[in-house]
Amino acid sequence: MKLLLIREGSTVLTTDEGTTRASEGDLVFLRTAVLCSGTPEGSVTVSTVYLDTDYLFELWFWQLAPEGHDKEALRAHALGPGFLPPLTYVRPAAMTSAHLADVFDTLARTLARGATDFYRAQALVSELLHVIAPLIGAAPPPAPRPSAFAVPTLPREREFVPLRSEALVVRRLLHDDPARHWSIEALADEVHLSARQLTRVFSAAFGKPPLVYLTMLRAQEMARLLANTDLTVPASAERVGWRSRSRAADAFRQVIGVSPDEYRSAARDRDLDIPDPDWDAIERTAS
Repeated sequence: MKLLLIREGSTVLTTDEGTTRASEGDLVFLRTAVLCSGTPEGSVTVSTVYLDTDYLFELWFWQLAPEGHDKEALRAHALGPGFLPPLTYVRPAAMTSAHLADVFDTLARTLARGATDFYRAQALVSELLHVIAPLIGAAPPPAPRPSAFAVPTLPREREFVPLRSEALVVRRLLHDDPARHWSIEALADEVHLSARQLTRVFSAAFGKPPLVYLTMLRAQEMARLLANTDLTVPASAERVGWRSRSRAADAFRQVIGVSPDEYRSAARDRDLDIPDPDWDAIERTAS
């Protein structure tokens, strides 16, 4: 993604959505894979920050994680067409523009010093996002979905105790082989508990019963396969342990928030890397 600050002059920006005129002090935010050209009006000077999409998403996820949002459901929302328009134009107050210009300049000097000032650069990027994010106005995510297998809220004053070894063993089994056709009885046999005891112990440790936890693991692994491989949706579902495509689609939508086909389409759009040579000219003063 690109964040542009018009330092001097003005330019006309053109995307598939239309044209926008930006002048001194204006901010422009471009989504990933948006083709945009610029025509300077006389002369223009632009400062540009390139922001990695995955880096921005991680920051956003950890901002919202305390509210109970699922990571892949948030990713699906962020990849959707309604999250942000291709080009967002903002005209901040004069004092805000001056502050942003100072941060841009300090960030440029910090990055020039290399890895030594890595954390200082991160702090400056966070300062930019702190000021800019409220101005951009991205569509808020939907409310977190309550689990179909809700676990009663535990009292805040409860005494925490070490996790039972049986819960840790079952968690490792599920992570090591999520595609296996697990049953609660088979998992209980592995740790020498009854199925009822295992459900109670595992839910107390990880907030959900073992087979619900397994559904979450499979959906997350299927999302990874859809985003990073050429496997078909049925093949991805079978790879993670679902034999029925309808069952896989229902479970995937429940956990991730969109269908497997919608998730794959959005993930592929995000990965496009379209060069934009017109900005080479805009980023220098032109006459």
